[in-house]
Amino acid sequence: MSSRAGTIVTPPATAMTKEQVVRELGELNLILPSLVNRGLEANDRAKYLLTLLQGARAHADAPSDPFSPLRDERLAAGVADEFLDTVVEEARRTDQDAYLIPGADAIHGALATAVAEMLAPLTADVAPDAVDVSRLDALLSRAPDLSGDRLPGAYLDAIASGSRQHGDSLHLLVMDAHRALNRLQAHVATETLDGASVYWLLEDHRDLVSAFMAGLRATAPLKFDHPGLGTTATTVGSRLLIQNDIGQTEAHVVVIAVEDLVATVTYTDVHLQRLRFFERLLDQFPVRWSGPQRRRGATALGEHHLATGRYEAPDRASLEAYLRHLGSRLVFLIDWNRARKRLSTLVGKRDAVDLLRWAADAGCGHMGFLVLGGERLVYDAVELAARIPARYGEPLRDVLGPEATLEVLRFAIRAAADGLLNNKSHLLIRDELRVELLKHVEAAHRRLLDAAAEHGSLVVETAQVLRAALLRLGTADGDAFLRRASTRAAAWEHAADEILTAVRLSTRRVDGAESVADLLSTGDDAIDDLEEALFLLTLLHPDATPAVRPVLDPLAAVAVAAAREHLKALEIAREVVDAAGPDDLEDFLVAVDRVVTLEHEADNADRLARASLVEECPDFRSLHVADSVSRAIEDSTDALMRSALRLRDHLLGPVLAR
Repeated sequence: MSSRAGTIVTPPATAMTKEQVVRELGELNLILPSLVNRGLEANDRAKYLLTLLQGARAHADAPSDPFSPLRDERLAAGVADEFLDTVVEEARRTDQDAYLIPGADAIHGALATAVAEMLAPLTADVAPDAVDVSRLDALLSRAPDLSGDRLPGAYLDAIASGSRQHGDSLHLLVMDAHRALNRLQAHVATETLDGASVYWLLEDHRDLVSAFMAGLRATAPLKFDHPGLGTTATTVGSRLLIQNDIGQTEAHVVVIAVEDLVATVTYTDVHLQRLRFFERLLDQFPVRWSGPQRRRGATALGEHHLATGRYEAPDRASLEAYLRHLGSRLVFLIDWNRARKRLSTLVGKRDAVDLLRWAADAGCGHMGFLVLGGERLVYDAVELAARIPARYGEPLRDVLGPEATLEVLRFAIRAAADGLLNNKSHLLIRDELRVELLKHVEAAHRRLLDAAAEHGSLVVETAQVLRAALLRLGTADGDAFLRRASTRAAAWEHAADEILTAVRLSTRRVDGAESVADLLSTGDDAIDDLEEALFLLTLLHPDATPAVRPVLDPLAAVAVAAAREHLKALEIAREVVDAAGPDDLEDFLVAVDRVVTLEHEADNADRLARASLVEECPDFRSLHVADSVSRAIEDSTDALMRSALRLRDHLLGPVLAR
């Protein structure tokens, strides 16, 4: 309630909202202790506000007399508005029977609110001394227009009167309500059972409450310093009622009603996705759920969703197991939506929800992850672990790949929870995550070399099929084989291009990817040249095959050997990335040197072939085609040499320097 005096403190909106939810569910018994406590707190506020109005009038009547700003009384009543400390001093009498009191309208409204809160539990059927709520309505109906903060003296006399002979008053109503609240508090006589506030509980229900609380306590530490999970339980008739406030989110309440072997859970939430998530948390039990209803509650409550789940237990032990499991799941609903949004910046929305389910099933939860900074925790670790960091807000799967990203996030979520529970320093937890990320960054680099090796195998396949086609030239099935070989080579060349494209997409995100892309691009020239050589062979006139085949075969054999040694170097490089042993390095260097040697041999073979072709080819067209084939094969070995040398530089430089 706002005015010139500001907002006069009333109970938190969240508490009001949760009580409204329980009221809507028709389970007022569950909130009775809370209502009694709130009523007693409201009594203090009501008395202070009455005293403030009376003090303001007294000072206005005798401005020269000493006065008190009533600051201590305000603080004792839990009212936070410091402006109220100036009300007494600034009050003025405007005429014979009227007073100008700053914030009078707000003060009067706050007084009415406080009295209404005192009456709230006293209207329940369980109250031994119910107070007629209509008394407040009748008294407020007599209030004058206070919009100008002008209060008639007669009205001040009426609300502060303590004489029943002169009729009812707000002062009398406050006194009556206070006495009734004290009696109700003694009647409720709340006790604590395993952390739950219980009252009027049947002996037969105590084990069920204990089972629920055992599950709750098992996972409650995972909320860390976050408030929530307050539990109240009572027996109404033959039904056990358990209510838990979960966290601080509005309209976020769960009520469990147990009768015989049937447990009915009623769950309300402003987030439909979290409601669905809660349903799935209980899917190991055959709970029958109603469809979620969208509801419009009181103004403070707003729109929310409600679902009801019914579990019929076969026996008492199963019922207790269900309640234990249900209690253990509630912590995973606290700040769930915030965690989902944070994780969604790293992975897709569906993966984010799956991660939250994994965290619940794994018993680590997501709150530790949030406490340590959420997605910022992971991005910081990536920046420390990789030379090429991820940009904040960029999906992490674009950096590490989908599977590795999920593995890293599972590690981060578990490490955060376990670390905080074991009192590890935040720095240590972050360092552990960095070490884990380094493994995945290296794995990402390993995957690049895997792709390079796959590309190299396609080069080998193309070189081999080229030589096979050459050997079959002039035979009965030579032409058909050549056409098939050319088609297959074109498909391999296309697959090699796709591998190169994928590696190039990683160049800005994976440390070392750029040099791998460079050596792979050079290797791609080799398969292009070999595929071109096969195509050119299809243009060769059949009459030229007897002369061309023996001339080009030695060169093709060198190309096959070079492609195999190139692939060998790539495969050894993958092992060196994981563990660079002396023998592995020696084999790698020998393979690279062998590719270089074979390139020189290919140069010589190309020159010999071209010289022989000038003498042996029957016509100029055949000479031109055959010469182009020879050049293409030699170019492929040259590309393989350059690729192998770049691989050597990459492995002996950035990789082994890590």
